[in-house]
Amino acid sequence: MNRFVAIRWTLFVLSVTIVGTACRAPKPTPTGPERVENPDLGIAIAALPEPFEVVANQGAELRLTAPGANGDGNLEIEVGPDESAAINLPAEAKATQGQFESMPNGEYFGNLEMVAPIGSAFTARGAYDGDDGRVGEIRVFALHPTQSRLLTLSFVYPEGEGKERMQQHATLLGEIEGLVPTESANDSDASDD
Repeated sequence: MNRFVAIRWTLFVLSVTIVGTACRAPKPTPTGPERVENPDLGIAIAALPEPFEVVANQGAELRLTAPGANGDGNLEIEVGPDESAAINLPAEAKATQGQFESMPNGEYFGNLEMVAPIGSAFTARGAYDGDDGRVGEIRVFALHPTQSRLLTLSFVYPEGEGKERMQQHATLLGEIEGLVPTESANDSDASDD
C-alpha cells in the first residue's frame, strides 16, 4: 500500500509541475538597446544609450531627449551640405564662441578634441539665458562617417549638469555610424538592362 501511495503522489506532483509549467507565460526576450536609423541624414545610432529617447526622427530631423537632475536635455543631430573642400573641425568649434557670447548673458567655456569611433570630433561648450531659465549647451562637430559633410550634435540642458551631459554626449557619439546607401529594386532592375 505504501508503494501505491508513493506512486500516486509522484504522479500527482509530476502532473502539477507539467500543468504549472505549461500555463506559465513565456519570459519576454530582452530586445536590447534600440537601433535608430535616419536615411536622410545618412546615419544610424547603433544602440541608443540610456537615458536617451527619440522625440523626432523624420526626414532630416533627428531629435532626442534625456532626463536629468534639473530637467530634460534636448539633443539635435544635423548634417550639413556636401562639401567639396576640407572641413575644418577646430574652426567650426571655435566659431561657436561668437554664437554663445551673442546670446542673452552668453558665456563661452572653450572647446576640446575628442576621439570617437567615427574619427576626431571637437566640442564647444557655453551657457546662456534660455526661454525657461539658464541653460548649458554642448555642440560636437565631427565628419560624417560616410560622406564629406559636417555632422553636428547640439545638446541643450539645464545649467549645472555639464559633466553628466558631456558623458551622455560622448556615449551617444560613440554609437553613431554611417548608413551605406542601398539601391532600390527599381534601380537594380534598370541596371540589368
